[in-house]
Amino acid sequence: TTYLILEQLQQKGLAGKVKKNKACYYLPITPHALLEDQFHKYKNLEEALPELLNIHKRFSVTPQVTLFEGKNGFINIMEDTLRTSTGLLCWADVELATTTLLSDYYQSYVKKKVEREIWLRGIFCYDQEALKYKKAGKEELREIYLIPKKEFPFKNEINIYDNKVAIISHIDEVGVIIENENIAETQRSIFNFAFKYAKIAEKELLTEEDLNYLKGKNS
Repeated sequence: TTYLILEQLQQKGLAGKVKKNKACYYLPITPHALLEDQFHKYKNLEEALPELLNIHKRFSVTPQVTLFEGKNGFINIMEDTLRTSTGLLCWADVELATTTLLSDYYQSYVKKKVEREIWLRGIFCYDQEALKYKKAGKEELREIYLIPKKEFPFKNEINIYDNKVAIISHIDEVGVIIENENIAETQRSIFNFAFKYAKIAEKELLTEEDLNYLKGKNS
């Protein structure tokens, strides 16, 4: 192992090699050479920067799509949403999302979201699980409205944040993150439009029992 490491250091120009009596002796280069090497790397990068910026500009408008699969993939998507600087907009069937692959993850996710003071606005399918999330909305930094599940079933969970749209299919166990400013802005506008309707729809949806349940949390 030591010889392999020394050979790698020699190839990188960080060590010298001398043979004496059939034995190999390795010597470190002077520390000044390390500084010189880093300086040349910096100069090369600085000279290449204009060309790199031109390449980036040409492809920055192309949507970047990353595919994720399985539980670990879903966790990677959700962890990415926690890096948002704009807050979260979410469409979801809470019962579906919290009883599949991420059933043992969501509580830790909510805790991290609260610790980072990330507000979420959501449109959720109406069921008892969604009511629980609405009831805990204030303490968990969440404003949500419920819509009829039979009339508007959500098979996917969608999170919109920064310049990204994250889509998770809990049934198919696949998800994607689409990174593009215009796509994210359009999805944000669609959500905001639907959010206004959801406020109205919820008033017609919730029963007196539901309202008493929600008031009980805040009293």
